[in-house]
Amino acid sequence: MPSLPTIDVSCFATGVAPSAAQDAAARLLDETCRETGFFLITGHGVLPEVKARMLAESALFFAEPLASKNTIAIARSPYHRGYVGIATEALDESQKGDLKETLDTGGEAGPNHPDVLAGTPFFGPNQWPSTPGFRTAWEAYYAQAKEAAYRVQRAMARALGKPDDFIVDQPGETMYHLRFVHYPPQSITPLAENQLGSGVHTDYGSVTLLADDGVGGLQVMKRSGEWIAVQVPPQALVVNIGDLMAIWTNDRWISNPHRVVNPAFQDRYSIPLFVTPPYHTDIACLDTCLPPGELPKYPVQKAGDYLNKRISATHSYRNPLLDGR
Repeated sequence: MPSLPTIDVSCFATGVAPSAAQDAAARLLDETCRETGFFLITGHGVLPEVKARMLAESALFFAEPLASKNTIAIARSPYHRGYVGIATEALDESQKGDLKETLDTGGEAGPNHPDVLAGTPFFGPNQWPSTPGFRTAWEAYYAQAKEAAYRVQRAMARALGKPDDFIVDQPGETMYHLRFVHYPPQSITPLAENQLGSGVHTDYGSVTLLADDGVGGLQVMKRSGEWIAVQVPPQALVVNIGDLMAIWTNDRWISNPHRVVNPAFQDRYSIPLFVTPPYHTDIACLDTCLPPGELPKYPVQKAGDYLNKRISATHSYRNPLLDGR
C-alpha cells in the first residue's frame, strides 16, 4: 500500500526555539504540498491515550439509539453543531448522500463572545452527547489537536516564506471544527450505486488534521488521476490542504480530491479537525506565491463566506434540494 511522506513537526511546538530542523521540515512540507497536498505527521503532541479515549467515547455515542442521537441533531443548532444522520450529507453533490453519520463540534463560544454578539456564523455553544465522559475526553483531545494544528500552520508559514505565526495569528479567531465520523460496514448497511462513505471532495478550509482507528478506507487522488489507499500508522495523523490554502498559495499547494470507502465488515471511526482562518479574513494570493508577471488565479474569498457556501451545498438540513438522494 503506498505511503505518504511523513514530517516530524515537533520542532514547531509552542515555545520551541528556531532551528535547522524547522527549515528541513518546511522544505519537505512544501515539496509534498506541491505534489499531493497530503502527508503524515509525527511529533504532533496528541498523546496515544488521549486519542484512544476520544475514539472510544465517539464509538459509544454512535452506538446510541437514533432517537437519542437526534436529541442533539444539527438542525437544532444555529451554529452548525450536532448530530448528522446517515446519508443526510452529500460531499459529492452529484451523488447520493454519504454512508456515514457524524457529530460536529467546535470551539465553545459563550453569549458574551465578540463573534456571538456580532452574530458571526458558526460561533456558539456545542450540543453535547449524554454519554458520560464524552465532554472530558473532548476537552483533552481538542486542546492537543489544536496544538498539533499550530505546529503544522507554523511549518506552512515557514515554507511559504512568511513569519512562523503568520497563519496562526490572522486577525480574529481561527475556526477549529472537530468532527467525529462513523462509517458503518457494508455488510450491515449496503451501499447503493455510486454511494460512498464520503463522496469525492476537497476540504473547504486551510488545513485538516485527521486521526483514525487504523481500519482504513481513506483514498487520495494523485495528480495523475490514480486513486491510492492510505493507511494511517497509529502514531501519525494525516494532514491535507483545503481549498482556502490553495487559493492563498495560487495553486502552489493543491487541495487534493479524496474519498472514503466503507470497510466490508468493520466499523470505521475517524476524527478530522478542520481549520479555517478567521471568518472575516480575506483570502488572496500571497505575495510569496505570485511570480513576477503572473496574476492571481482566484478572486479574493472571505474565509467564512466560502465555508458557509460549501456547507450549505452539502447538508440536507440547510439545503432541502438534497433530500431524497
